[in-house]
Amino acid sequence: MKILFKQVVFLNILFVETSWSFHTPSPVTSHHKCLGFHHGNNGVLKLSANDEVEKLQQQAMKMKLEAEKMEAVLTLEKISKLEKKLASLDDVEDDPVEEAKRLKRKQEIKQNIQILAKNTADPMLYDSLPLGDLEDMNGSKSNESSSKMASSSSGTTNLYKDRNDAAQKVETNLYKNQTFKKMVSEEDLQKGTEYYVSLPKPMRKALAKAIDLDDDLANPSVVVLGLYELSDDDSLLNPKKLQQIYKNQLLIKATDSYTNNMNASTLDKAKAMLSEKGFDGQPNDQDKLETMIETFLPRVTRKEGKEPTDADVSLLKTVILNKDTFQISAQPLKVPGGYILRGEMAAKLGGDIDQLVKVIDETIDAKAPEWNTNFQVSVMNDPTPELFDNNNSFDGETVLVVHSRDMEPSTSRILLGGVSFVSLFLAFIFSIAIYSQNDVVMERLTSANAVGEYDVTWFNELITPLLVSVGFTQACHEAAHLFIARKDGFKITSPTIMPLIALPYMSFQQNLKTSPKNFDSLFNFGMIGPAVGMVVSSAFFWIGLQLTLDMDASALEYAPSVPVLFLKLSTLGGSIVDNVIGGSQGIITQQDPLTPVKLHPFAIGGLASLMINCLDTIPISGTDGGRMSQSLLGRQGQVAFGGVVYFGLLVYTIFSGNRDIFLTFLLVNSFSRQDSEIPCRNEIDRASLGQAATALVMWCVAILTLTPLN
Repeated sequence: MKILFKQVVFLNILFVETSWSFHTPSPVTSHHKCLGFHHGNNGVLKLSANDEVEKLQQQAMKMKLEAEKMEAVLTLEKISKLEKKLASLDDVEDDPVEEAKRLKRKQEIKQNIQILAKNTADPMLYDSLPLGDLEDMNGSKSNESSSKMASSSSGTTNLYKDRNDAAQKVETNLYKNQTFKKMVSEEDLQKGTEYYVSLPKPMRKALAKAIDLDDDLANPSVVVLGLYELSDDDSLLNPKKLQQIYKNQLLIKATDSYTNNMNASTLDKAKAMLSEKGFDGQPNDQDKLETMIETFLPRVTRKEGKEPTDADVSLLKTVILNKDTFQISAQPLKVPGGYILRGEMAAKLGGDIDQLVKVIDETIDAKAPEWNTNFQVSVMNDPTPELFDNNNSFDGETVLVVHSRDMEPSTSRILLGGVSFVSLFLAFIFSIAIYSQNDVVMERLTSANAVGEYDVTWFNELITPLLVSVGFTQACHEAAHLFIARKDGFKITSPTIMPLIALPYMSFQQNLKTSPKNFDSLFNFGMIGPAVGMVVSSAFFWIGLQLTLDMDASALEYAPSVPVLFLKLSTLGGSIVDNVIGGSQGIITQQDPLTPVKLHPFAIGGLASLMINCLDTIPISGTDGGRMSQSLLGRQGQVAFGGVVYFGLLVYTIFSGNRDIFLTFLLVNSFSRQDSEIPCRNEIDRASLGQAATALVMWCVAILTLTPLN
């Protein structure tokens, strides 16, 4: 098609320029007959008054006939080859992917055969061509040429017969309902050319490409005539039709681009994915890898744009790590958020992971200080699916995890501030609610409100001891956290107050911004806060009970109270109140659950703070208790242990009926503490036996404190 079309384009240009230069206004030109012949127009050749123009027309017709014949022969050869290829693809493949490729290839071959068949010249034209007129105009030389043309014409009859047979093999009717378009006048052609030239460059290129031409090389008038023949109406350049052609070209370009991107590598990956899944929906190795990394490592280690690149890991591998630190034994494994390096630690380090981290950091600071600013190396147990394939160690092999150093939480400060504000408001409501059962206080508040007396200084003095006991206990808790963080050289976020319904608040949540040195440091950080808080709150509780015993009648008249139901939320707290206030006879806790019990504000604040600090020791994700258990059990062990504890609490809350504290605690924890702790630099060495004993004591106190009294 392209060979014939180029011939026609050349003759069109030659004739148009020649015709215009002689100013021959004949509406029926050989230029138009040229295109008409190609598409099956039966127009009759008319002679011009100028002999030179007539000769050019005759030569053009001869060249076109020869080109058409050659095109037909070449087309049949191409169709024959394609049919052979089509026949060779009849065998069905067992592999679904290969079968899809085979069917796609067969469809492409069929389409190519149809395109080749449709692009050949119409044989009906050969019988209608005025070959005799050509012989008369050319004299003797024309006679010789016409005899050749005649022989070509006779030979062409059989040729087209064969061509039709080939077309029928692909069930293609080339000439069904074929229409013949009227010829275009030179005036319309000139107007159409001017309109085409006025179009934007990208649109002209797309339109020219639609007829296999290059806008930069082709004559605009030739493109216009080609578009006319391509259109399905008799208008020269229909704007709507041009827009449709343009859109089609853009769609073809986009489709080709997408198809080109689907290279063999992509298909191989898709095939491998299907093969690994076995069409049964089971996750493949990559899915398992990503799931485990997202389970064991927090989201802050996977911040977009902060991950180390291949170049960063290559620098670490070639410049920093060596036989004196860590000898790499395999290619770095890309995981969400960074890379995992497998190998062996240098023997001269004697298995000291802290020393390994120190040497790596010192080497990086000396050779590539900017690298240490953006990334860090953490030594931990294998967090990938290969953990389950390691029969030599329950925790898996020791690996280096390369990840971003920026692990600061990205939660909005406005949101965190709003949560803290709500929690403070609920704490204030709690401090007022403990006086709701005191008739004297409530009557005085009601009277003051009725007369418009808004001086409630006396009431503020009543609630101040409660706020002091709760606030001071929590301040000691946070100060202890800050002390360990400063001592061990890692950063923490500002605390966010988490709300709770049955208590003033749930806890103060702090997140780590940078990594602790090791599990020993993480344990101390997690343990010190609630430990100090439990001690201080217990002191307030005990002092408050003693002050309750020393209160006279006037003091008891303004004393706050809590219902027996509140005291029975804690086995430890309720039992102590019963022993100190009730004389160990169970007089207090055996009363009706709604019976108010008057206590000093320190006692109420101390008991509430004790319960708050004990909640913070529950070993689930995000709590101080979770940090303690992770230091003792490792990251993988904490994921399993924390899940069991959470599920146990959920079952207990649902079936025991004691939902006052735990239901809100689990609900808030589910939304605020979904992530695991950020990596320590050394997660191989666990917390010591002494630290394990401390944790055990604290958990026992927490169980006694948080278990309801029956």
